Amino acid sequence: MGRIEESIEIDAPIGTVYREWTARSSLPACMRGGADRGATATEVLPPDRIAWSGGPDRPGHSGVVTFHRVTDRATRLMLQLDTEPHGLWDHLVEGLGFTDRRVIDELAAFKAHVEDHRQHLAA
Repeated sequence: MGRIEESIEIDAPIGTVYREWTARSSLPACMRGGADRGATATEVLPPDRIAWSGGPDRPGHSGVVTFHRVTDRATRLMLQLDTEPHGLWDHLVEGLGFTDRRVIDELAAFKAHVEDHRQHLAA
């Protein structure tokens, strides 16, 4: 089993970051893919924590995201994913670090989305 732990600071209040995370359209692909495969929420504590476990085709996958107030205008999002590679391809992808890189890229895209969305609302 592999574990990925990443965090990112987002220039937006905790409530905004939480709402955007839970909005299906802005959800990072690493979580959207889990939801598409039947992942179920195991714990939801707005606006602090969301945990989930994988669906029938991804039984070893689970994750948790926590939201931490840094200031009134900034939030630290911390993501932990546990993955269970299935098959040679999944083992290769994980072993080469592609899964970690994808999570980092998706969190950066999520940050950009939240901050851009927030700027458009303020304009």
